[in-house]
Formats: sequence, structure tokens, C-alpha cells
Amino acid sequence: MVKPMEVLDLFSSVDVSEEIATWHEVEAGFWVGNTHGRFVGTVEKDRTGWIARDHAARLVGKFPDAAEARAAIG
Repeated sequence: MVKPMEVLDLFSSVDVSEEIATWHEVEAGFWVGNTHGRFVGTVEKDRTGWIARDHAARLVGKFPDAAEARAAIG
């Protein structure tokens, strides 16, 4: 049985290289960001912190909270 997608958070914004990125939590602990329709990266919770990856899935870094991880992408 396919489970319907549940929006956990409508959006959160952070400044990305002079543009505003919109972040959506698409699954508990997993965020995707875009700016003007351009994918900017992901932020994912693991056991020890938040992992930020850019638009090409390259590791940006690991951070103590989601806001810092989102801010690091850009």
C-alpha cells in the first residue's frame, strides 16, 4: 500500500549567494532546497548531526543543527 506524502514543514528560507533558498522537509529529518526553481542541495539528520550536500550531492559538511547545515549550502 502506498502511503500518501505528508508535508512536515511548509518551508524555511536561508540566504544562498545573494538569493533566497526555500527549504522543504520532505521526510522527517530530510530537507531539500531550491532557489528560483534551481535545486541547491539537501540536509539530512543522522545520529550525530546534520549532513549538508550541494546540488551535485558533494559533501558540504556536518553541522550541529539543521539551520547551520542549510546556511552552509551556497
